[in-house]
Amino acid sequence: QEGQLGSTVMCDGFDVGGDSACPHQPGACLTDEELFLGTCYKKCSILTQGDFPTRVAAESCCKTAGLGCLDVTKDETNVAYATGGGKNDHDASTPSQVHTPLTQIT
Repeated sequence: QEGQLGSTVMCDGFDVGGDSACPHQPGACLTDEELFLGTCYKKCSILTQGDFPTRVAAESCCKTAGLGCLDVTKDETNVAYATGGGKNDHDASTPSQVHTPLTQIT
């Protein structure tokens, strides 16, 4: 992979967790959440009704994926995107804030 611009090197080959994602502490996110840099967030695809499905930061989602997200015209940032999947589900057992993976659901 050396010398190939834009090829994925991180979280590939032997650098994966048990769920084929980047290595992270034990546990899982809720079904309506995504793991980003070791933290569970509500999925961008849900928050943006599919318009910006790729998370690129705690408060930013992107219309495309990969290097295309470096084009800021394809990104959308909103403080409301830094939320957990349990927000507004009226279930006290699901976290409404961003959180580390939950061991009790694995």
